[in-house]
Amino acid sequence: MKEAVFCFTVDDVAYDGYSTEENLSKLIDFCDGFGMKPTWFTVPFFGDIDFRGRKEYIRILKNAIAYGHEVGQHGLRHDRFETGVPPPFIMSLPHEGPAREELAKNADLIDKNNSVENIRKRLAQGREILEDALGNKIQGFRAGAGSNCPNLFVALAEDGYLWDSSCIVQEAGWDLIQGKLDAVPHPITQERLDALQFKSSLHELPIYTDYTWYLTKDRYDASLSMAKHDFAASVEAGIPFVPVCHVSPIFEGDSGLGFKLFTELYEYAKELTSVKGIELKYSTISNAVKNLWK
Repeated sequence: MKEAVFCFTVDDVAYDGYSTEENLSKLIDFCDGFGMKPTWFTVPFFGDIDFRGRKEYIRILKNAIAYGHEVGQHGLRHDRFETGVPPPFIMSLPHEGPAREELAKNADLIDKNNSVENIRKRLAQGREILEDALGNKIQGFRAGAGSNCPNLFVALAEDGYLWDSSCIVQEAGWDLIQGKLDAVPHPITQERLDALQFKSSLHELPIYTDYTWYLTKDRYDASLSMAKHDFAASVEAGIPFVPVCHVSPIFEGDSGLGFKLFTELYEYAKELTSVKGIELKYSTISNAVKNLWK
């Protein structure tokens, strides 16, 4: 039986200001209620805080792993330029003003600092922290703010990561975040996925978009419409659907709208797959990658 693969992903675990232990626990409960098996992208360092000292986060994530969830590495400190440069549609967001100024002043230095050797050192440090804290192998990576460069993917392959999920294929989602409610969804196709693959053992399973980033009533209908479009397009193309949300921002828009959106999207996904006679399957990114590239 054909499958429609839904990879729910969550960014910024343990990144203060965008994550709390309480919100993480509530979000895990929500996911478990639908049988989701999310990938939780966790930040190894926040400022000078080593994740190995964050006992409650560790307890929560270990329990989630025991129920079939997984943890992915989310940068080292979630600094904007530690693995490259964020794409233009992220750099254009209002809160990225300081990052735009830094890039304008120090573009050459940022490029120099992101050699393969330097990125490998950051990757190794972050991976060691997460594996030591959780007692679980880290197989995949997502850059903070989508910051990437060719050297990142070389470094990931050389260090034996199974997959990356730093690239983004539904750029129009960030237009919605900026209030452009007439944003037209970009196409989601097998050809676009193929074009992102590497000439190495590393696989790319890209993000679609964040439909629930501080979601407000005025953006709700357009965001849900885009989410439905993207899921349907992924089903048509036979590729995994990979939405992202962030631990605290999904709670901090207009009351409950982020969870309402995913609940309605779930009902739509069940109905669409039922009509098409295919199985709706929730999966971690690691399992989706292993099945997609057998």
